[in-house]
Amino acid sequence: MEIFSVIVAVSLTMFLFSSLSSMLVELINRRLNTRSRKLNDMLHTFYEEELKPYAKNEEQDAAEKFVRHIDKKDSKEQISTLDFMRSLAQTDIGYRIYTHIEKDAQYFFDDIAYRFEEFGERYSEYYRQHARKVNIWVSIFLAFAMNINLITIVDSLQYRNGVSEAFVQKAATIVNEPSGTSNTANFQSVLAEINSLKVPYGWPKQPFIDNQAKPFDLGAYVTAFRDSICMGVAQFGLGWLIWLVTTLITGMLIGLGSPFWFDVLKRLFSFSKVANLMFFANKNVATENQPQQQAPQPWEVFERSIQAKEAQQSLLAKINSKNSADNT
Repeated sequence: MEIFSVIVAVSLTMFLFSSLSSMLVELINRRLNTRSRKLNDMLHTFYEEELKPYAKNEEQDAAEKFVRHIDKKDSKEQISTLDFMRSLAQTDIGYRIYTHIEKDAQYFFDDIAYRFEEFGERYSEYYRQHARKVNIWVSIFLAFAMNINLITIVDSLQYRNGVSEAFVQKAATIVNEPSGTSNTANFQSVLAEINSLKVPYGWPKQPFIDNQAKPFDLGAYVTAFRDSICMGVAQFGLGWLIWLVTTLITGMLIGLGSPFWFDVLKRLFSFSKVANLMFFANKNVATENQPQQQAPQPWEVFERSIQAKEAQQSLLAKINSKNSADNT
């Protein structure tokens, strides 16, 4: 196999296993509700640092009320600046600030929107760093649990006839497909893709324990697991220390993340003029066909929400007044 094909095959393998690791990290985050909790913390801090000076001194649990209003049911994982401004206009503190400084309200709330974006970027960066650390540990666990070893993969790919075409074609498909197409992939589909390419990983298959072993015999289980690992190490000619070190390195490479390995694949295919033209042609078509729409400004969204709130209050006041007159 040519060196280019080997590099593409290894990069594609790392990309697929990185995708598995990212899905596990996403599953953990959803299970622990990490994004929602971080957003809740960010909104609480934003209120304390930016809005609390304008609140009434006698208000109790004002920060919690504000956060509950912005992040209803603690279900949001992210909130845009425009959505925040729209929700802020419906809060008591937002309306109070608007009525007190109506003349200069636009400058004030434009600055609030800017500060909110700064807070969001700061917390997003913190979350990304946290996710990268978790991803590295999950990737290392995945490498040891599934016996994913770089030396085994490279050694196997070098001596398998006809494997280069399948890997290169699959890599070209991934690089050239429109952005967002692969977002619907799940853990099972990625694992099926890895198996279809016959990527070498996993422990040798054998009876887990001897048929003569007694039930709940912990020693038999430990022995069987040890024999399985020994069989795998002996099969690939790796010593224990080499296997441990190379599997650890493989896990760290997987932990670089699927975006990193996708970028590696893209750069590898940029050496091919045909692949390069295909990629950028698809990219240009996708961007040229997108209509250019001017997004509303934060102040416009806030002002419209204030007008809606005032209209609602006026309507309720008229209804209450009419009901009072009818009762008399």
